[in-house]
Amino acid sequence: MSDQPDQFVPQRAECVGVDAGVDALAVEQLIGLVGALVVARRTLPAERSTAAFRRGFQESGQILILTGVGGSLAQTVKDVGLGELLKGYFSTSTVLPLLLVWLVAAVLHIAIGSVVLASITAAGVLGPVLPLLGIDPVFVALAAGAGSLFAIHATSNTFWPLQTLLPQTTRGALKSVTFTVSCASVIAMIPIQLMALVF
Repeated sequence: MSDQPDQFVPQRAECVGVDAGVDALAVEQLIGLVGALVVARRTLPAERSTAAFRRGFQESGQILILTGVGGSLAQTVKDVGLGELLKGYFSTSTVLPLLLVWLVAAVLHIAIGSVVLASITAAGVLGPVLPLLGIDPVFVALAAGAGSLFAIHATSNTFWPLQTLLPQTTRGALKSVTFTVSCASVIAMIPIQLMALVF
């Protein structure tokens, strides 16, 4: 057995013939998706394959787009060097940085109405920064999730399902859902901050 097995095992990016800068896993998934599309088009009737594609895009399309946006923002922040810039403004305390994550997620949610996009963007923008301050990324994700629940209102993508499930009027849902979930968002920061201080 050789001590250097990497000499005989080609890299995945080389196997699929792509540049090393392109993620080989993404290329493999794309090839699998194209193969599934071809098989579905040849074996299923046109109506069934069209309905399946439509249902798949409705269920996963928004999540894929929002995840891509959050990831691209995170990479932009990392490339710009925002971490070094913010590092000078914060002390070693975890309170202010996590409150900043919560605030960014809350403002984004109020502005755009998407819980998923607000949490992904807040965690993506500030995620690369906070490990430089010694804060565990788990607490960044928890703070972003708590902030993204603040002030659920009529433009939020979770408001209308809750209003329908609770059978309430719009005004009643604004009083009960918005107030209750906003309180939960604020209260959640207490154990998050305590855990960040302990761990």
